[in-house]
Amino acid sequence: MESKFFTIASKRNPFITIQTAAGHFATGSSHISHYIDIGGLKSRASLAKAAAREMAVPYLKNSESQEKADVDVIVYMDGTEIIAAYLADELIQNNHGEIHVLTPMKSSSGHFIFHENVQGKIANKNVVLMVASMSTGATVNRAAECISYYGGKLVGISAVFSTSPEIDGWKVHSLFSYKDIPDYRFYRAFECEMCKTGDKIEAIINSEGYTKL
Repeated sequence: MESKFFTIASKRNPFITIQTAAGHFATGSSHISHYIDIGGLKSRASLAKAAAREMAVPYLKNSESQEKADVDVIVYMDGTEIIAAYLADELIQNNHGEIHVLTPMKSSSGHFIFHENVQGKIANKNVVLMVASMSTGATVNRAAECISYYGGKLVGISAVFSTSPEIDGWKVHSLFSYKDIPDYRFYRAFECEMCKTGDKIEAIINSEGYTKL
């Protein structure tokens, strides 16, 4: 599969790139036509810092975006903690106050939770939610519910890649979208057109990588 990968560069900053490969892949909630590897952005400091600088723009005080409140907390998902830390640093340098960078745990029942020692850092705070990739929005919805349950106020959603420009009325600020990938398609599992035509699933994928079938 590695030979199938090709590089996509960000239109805003060509230094920021992701790797993608076409095929038939299954996630926990959808089937997609391309596997998107953002491992470089999550592990290389220079790429993570460049990505964070672009992701900070909507939250800057001189931005025309809807998100103009001070950011108190960045809740990161999918192993994006390095990008989240650089994003916090960018916002602190641009007149935001101290920012906590946190991630929820997943309970045995599959719900996101915050341990008691960090719940106070969420309550009554302005929160930006950061995810690696958003397709159906299921993970984002569950994370947003978790933030709300602990008293946090969601003031923005940021993603490295997103199939949708908004979810539940919130604009999703993404570095890459499906428009950047030729012929990108995604389906809910029971509606998958690739399955209907007999196209076998090539791999199971998640935020950590892929497992070939």
